[in-house]
Amino acid sequence: MNSLFKQLIPMLKFLWSNAPQRLKYLAMFLALVAGMSRDWVMMVVNKAAAAPVDVTISYWLPMFALTFFVVIASTFFYQILVTVVTTQVVNSVRLKLIGGLLKAQPSFIDRREHGTIYHILTTDVSAVAGFTSTVLNLLPAVIFLCIAIPQVFYYSWIAGFFAILVMVGGSLSYHLQQKKMAQLNDDARGLEVAYFERVSEMLRGFRELRLHQWRRQSFRGDLGRVLERLRQLLIKVNIIYETGESAVHGLKFLLLAGIVFLVPYLVKTESVITFQLLTLVLFSLTPFEQIVASYPSVIGTLVSYLRIDDLARELNAIERAVDKPSTYNVVDRAPAFRKITLSGIETRYASRETSSFALGPLDLELNAGEVLFLVGSNGSGKTTFMNVLCGLLEPTAGEIAVDGRVLAPEDMDGYRAQFSAIFTQFHVFRQLYGLEHVTPEVADEAVEKVGLTGVTQIRSEGISRLDLSAGQRRRLALAIALLEDRNVLVLDEFVADQDPEKRDYFFRTLLPSLKQQGKTIVVSTHDLAWLECCDRVITFENGRMTEQPRAPLVEAAS
Repeated sequence: MNSLFKQLIPMLKFLWSNAPQRLKYLAMFLALVAGMSRDWVMMVVNKAAAAPVDVTISYWLPMFALTFFVVIASTFFYQILVTVVTTQVVNSVRLKLIGGLLKAQPSFIDRREHGTIYHILTTDVSAVAGFTSTVLNLLPAVIFLCIAIPQVFYYSWIAGFFAILVMVGGSLSYHLQQKKMAQLNDDARGLEVAYFERVSEMLRGFRELRLHQWRRQSFRGDLGRVLERLRQLLIKVNIIYETGESAVHGLKFLLLAGIVFLVPYLVKTESVITFQLLTLVLFSLTPFEQIVASYPSVIGTLVSYLRIDDLARELNAIERAVDKPSTYNVVDRAPAFRKITLSGIETRYASRETSSFALGPLDLELNAGEVLFLVGSNGSGKTTFMNVLCGLLEPTAGEIAVDGRVLAPEDMDGYRAQFSAIFTQFHVFRQLYGLEHVTPEVADEAVEKVGLTGVTQIRSEGISRLDLSAGQRRRLALAIALLEDRNVLVLDEFVADQDPEKRDYFFRTLLPSLKQQGKTIVVSTHDLAWLECCDRVITFENGRMTEQPRAPLVEAAS
């Protein structure tokens, strides 16, 4: 538990570094004004209570009006600024984490539960960034108490002692149960991740659930059990919270009773002093309750921060590896090449769903403008090789060279700009990210090439329709790849869900047309009937490859 609280200072530094540069200093200033103005109001009230009536009306009433205005105005603008700063922190943290994720290898995502990543980017970030709001809201309260408590001692050291005793007791009421609270918060977070995972599965497997009533009922029962366990944990957390709240409320009333009954009994005290003490204490109780009541949320926030910090450390290590200066031309479409050479390539791929798979060692020369077919059974290494070729999976041994120039890790982003790829598992974004400049005429031409005219439209503002069949969605992905106009087109089992007519068009018309345009094409396929339509054939088996020379691709009729 102590190790958990050791993260409090790093978390505050983390929040400070992500807060807007100028606004955070303005927030500090307004917190000081808001806190001190509350003390000012309290002192004006106490002075007015002890002054003659005519002085109270002529002097202290205008002073009260002024301080009242300052308190209301400073608090109003401070609360708005708190919202501005907090939302900026949320955006800053999320964008940094997502930016790091976008630089990671696909295997980095595959090895992790997506529910965990969702939870970090949503709930955990919101919780930690929300702590910015908590800290900022507590600053005026802390400033107020730092001024008010010495005044209580000034009027009565016994009352001051009672006030300190109440504050220590209230803090202990939460502190004694902090370990249990931290464990419950951690368990609750795990159940929220499990809930996110199941919702994600439900959306991916919705048709399978609708098709089988018993599977649907079993899934709902499992989801219900997760939610019920989460509900029970949240109740336990609330019981601990309410226990601390009850202790604070009890001590608060004991403090008031002590000032009214015990202090005059122990030390002769005038009624005016008693009134002033009550004013001080009543003004101090609300900020004190704010501070103590934030204790449980601090523990939950620290648990979330540790998850964010773990992910950020991993992503920072990746960024340090890839953000070195590169002499390779990093543009959206890389310059033409003559030859890509893979030498002694080895790698190992593993995800949460599959066992580890070893590829290599492999050697290959890919010449510009040729059509290369990859054949082999499922699990033979074709897709893993294509990921390595595209720069999406880092080799554990060997090197990649472009026209004899060996690529360094920092060159891979520019190297990836050579490729457009459609893998077996692919995604089509509704928005044309990176292709907003494409004209309607060019987009319509690409849609016509893949046989989707009248089915869907591609425009700069997005794709008109995505509710397509599997084959149509794959052809839509191909249209987008054609709009990217990159040097190499990689297609993983592209024709697997196409009808015979579309397969014939793809192999005998589209491939020759793309070859004539100077494109280099790498296609993996199980359909051996079309091997005559390529320049070279690479056979994969158990992560190794052998090459079989083929006759040149027949040119398309002009």
